[in-house]
Amino acid sequence: MPFNQDDDRERAMVAALNLEQPEDRARHDEDGYLILERDGQMHRLSFECKSAAVGKEFGTGRDTGLKQLQRWSRMHFVFGWFEPRDNQIRRMWYGSPAMMKAWNAAEQAYLIPDLILRDCVPDRVSDEVVSMVLGDKDVYTFQELNQLLKDQWKADSRVGRPNLYKERADIRSARSTKDNLYSREVAEIAVRDRIRYLLARGGTVNNRKISPAYVETNCIEILPPRWSANLIKAIEDSWSTEST
Repeated sequence: MPFNQDDDRERAMVAALNLEQPEDRARHDEDGYLILERDGQMHRLSFECKSAAVGKEFGTGRDTGLKQLQRWSRMHFVFGWFEPRDNQIRRMWYGSPAMMKAWNAAEQAYLIPDLILRDCVPDRVSDEVVSMVLGDKDVYTFQELNQLLKDQWKADSRVGRPNLYKERADIRSARSTKDNLYSREVAEIAVRDRIRYLLARGGTVNNRKISPAYVETNCIEILPPRWSANLIKAIEDSWSTEST
């Protein structure tokens, strides 16, 4: 039966193609890379490996958003077909950024309506909405805003965010955050920020597919048994074709 991509199949593809991997590689990083010479300069090519059961579509993964698609637009793809529950490669294809451009553009277009809603809806929050969410008041407590925002306004050094619960406490900024008080204007900002957060979470797609027809039509098949050498040849052929 069909399967999802897993680490064993990815490792089989990386090994067959002789791709390099950084020792400190995280799961969300590139699957591998090659350094090749072109026109007298060395180029580092980042690769994304996708696998599927023979004849099936290639999954893209969970929660794919615009940033991921923009990142993929600069990457090189390798597609591999495997028999279910088998790590032996049956067929592979190489897709350059140019070869994958039409698919990537279509996926970005698919997200556009959601992104428009994400950007325009929060600014249309009315005074009535603030009252519906937080109550009709002139002053709001930390507990009331925290119930709405959760950790969203807490300091987070990973993204360079300060403690917004403290910075935006315009009625009273107390020694203890739990004693802070906020104006209705800040409460409106809180409602808008929460809407942005929720819409941003929805501005992704879950495991969209890349069809075998697209791969077979637009990409170059990498033939065995010299997988690695034939990958390099496919890359060089694509450079020649795309430069004319």
